[in-house]
Amino acid sequence: MARTRKAQKVKENQITMTQASFDELSKELAYRKDVLRLEIAEEIAAARELGDLSENHAYTVAMDKKEMNENRINELESILALVFIVEETEKTSGDNFVNVGESVEIENTLNKQKRVVTLVGSEESKSANPTEGKISTDSPIGKAILNAKIGDVVEVILPNGQTHQYKLTKFAKAA
Repeated sequence: MARTRKAQKVKENQITMTQASFDELSKELAYRKDVLRLEIAEEIAAARELGDLSENHAYTVAMDKKEMNENRINELESILALVFIVEETEKTSGDNFVNVGESVEIENTLNKQKRVVTLVGSEESKSANPTEGKISTDSPIGKAILNAKIGDVVEVILPNGQTHQYKLTKFAKAA
């Protein structure tokens, strides 16, 4: 099964990601709200008992942890509110555009080396790992192959300024 999306349903401000990544972010949000928040509150309470808050390093550290956790909670809630989950469908012969969640074989047109990459959404950048073949839609290669068709040759400008061309040869199983 390959993943695809219905383009007409995706709005500009929506974030496209796989169900697995959505579930992972939801799990992180629940942990931060239900577990970490309580742990930090206990740290703050314990630090308050130590006395003078103006020179209390433990209190300062706990308050910083609280702020970082609350910021991440807000970020996760914002992300999850905008998510469009790609649907699992069978790839049809007419549907040969590369979307988030799909794996594709690419061939460097210069040295003919082939590799399989799996495209992950921009908010899934934690799961992006080029050594495992997972690339984000924010990466140069990811931007180039997103919505490209099998058979297309895409040009990629790397951060060091080098230009490479890759041919999308076929859909593949994840590396």
